[in-house]
Amino acid sequence: MTDDHAELEAIRKIDASIDELASKGEFDALSALLAADFRYNHSTGHSQSKSEWLDGLRPLVGRRNRIPSSIAIELHGDVAVAMGDLDILWTDGRHAYDRYTRVYRVTDGTWLAVSQRTVPAHDRAPNSE
Repeated sequence: MTDDHAELEAIRKIDASIDELASKGEFDALSALLAADFRYNHSTGHSQSKSEWLDGLRPLVGRRNRIPSSIAIELHGDVAVAMGDLDILWTDGRHAYDRYTRVYRVTDGTWLAVSQRTVPAHDRAPNSE
């Protein structure tokens, strides 16, 4: 059980760092956490390869921050599933409320993200009455 707990915490740390690195534009470090076959599936349905997603992030550096919270991790042998809330805070005042699921696999002792799916979480947004 202790090993599982340590593994879950290690994956949680990796998961939270993906959005931090994306926000800061630390693309070499971010790339190292993503498998070569990584896919990012946007809330719009648009799907991008690892290189397409990283290229798409570059012009957004300094324009918004990606803030994950309520991260839960499921461990299934050499596969892990991370789920959480994701707030996108734009410098112009916009705030997107999303949820995400990331899938990881361990290869040669290293956990790498292989897929992410982000969806709008309208229920998380404050009422605009």
